[in-house]
Amino acid sequence: MEIEEKAAQKFNQMYDSYDRYLYVPAILVVAALTVLGGNFALNGQFVNLGTDFTGGTEITYQVGGGQFSPQEAEDAFANSGRPGADATRQTTGNTTRLLVELPPPQLERDEARQILTAAGIEAEVESFRSINASVSEEFFTQAGIAFGLAFSVMSVVIFVAFRDAIPSLAVVFAATADIVFALAGMALFGIPLTLGTLAALLMLIGYSVDTDIVLSTRVLKRERGSLKSRVWSSIKTGTTMSSGGIAGFLLLYLVSLALVGPSELSNIAAVMVIGLAADMPITWLGNAIVLKKYVNGDYDGVVPWS
Repeated sequence: MEIEEKAAQKFNQMYDSYDRYLYVPAILVVAALTVLGGNFALNGQFVNLGTDFTGGTEITYQVGGGQFSPQEAEDAFANSGRPGADATRQTTGNTTRLLVELPPPQLERDEARQILTAAGIEAEVESFRSINASVSEEFFTQAGIAFGLAFSVMSVVIFVAFRDAIPSLAVVFAATADIVFALAGMALFGIPLTLGTLAALLMLIGYSVDTDIVLSTRVLKRERGSLKSRVWSSIKTGTTMSSGGIAGFLLLYLVSLALVGPSELSNIAAVMVIGLAADMPITWLGNAIVLKKYVNGDYDGVVPWS
């Protein structure tokens, strides 16, 4: 209760000059676009693509005794004429596994085992998956279409629900900004775009729209209470929702990292934490301010079409 009272006091202090905090989400979006632009300039792509979308080979080895580093495994593949390997070591209990991703061309299972054996690493191939480059390119195209359709349907539903340009555009902008920031985080921390992390981005759209709808509904459609009290009520509810999501996915990330090391699960959790953390200032210092200005008549030139 004491924390809520202090937060309410802080909001009361901010409210009279609330509009000036609109620069915070603007800076976040500019910073995210800068990171993505820098990654594109350096690597030729906004985010690194995983094997699902580039093709290649994914191998999981069960490793015996002996000390080795993932770098040694990568060097072993490079010395055998297969550069570009990305190796990750995972330890669960007494079992050590080595996950290796290789770019095209495809590799045969026996060759995969022999490369590490020749380098003095005692390892047996536990699982082996090879994806043709043309098939992965088709995956990427279809995934892009699915993502675009999901975002488009969400936008249409929002516009139909509110029938008002400013609130609808504010919700769509907030969702877009969350995705852009999450992609920038992926580029910054080296998280590849895979089917798993793409699913995380789709989940992030849902989380973002959820908090924005709570805000827009209470500010625009609830009649009791002052505008200030309606905004504060939305902030309390939305912050609780986002904080719960961040805590849950952060716990998932830490547990996954502790049990098996870097994995697809930890990457999904990391994307969600980054996106949800960005959603809070983007929604409550972006969308909330836009709606406040809208209700106060700052956008009187823009009329609803209902």
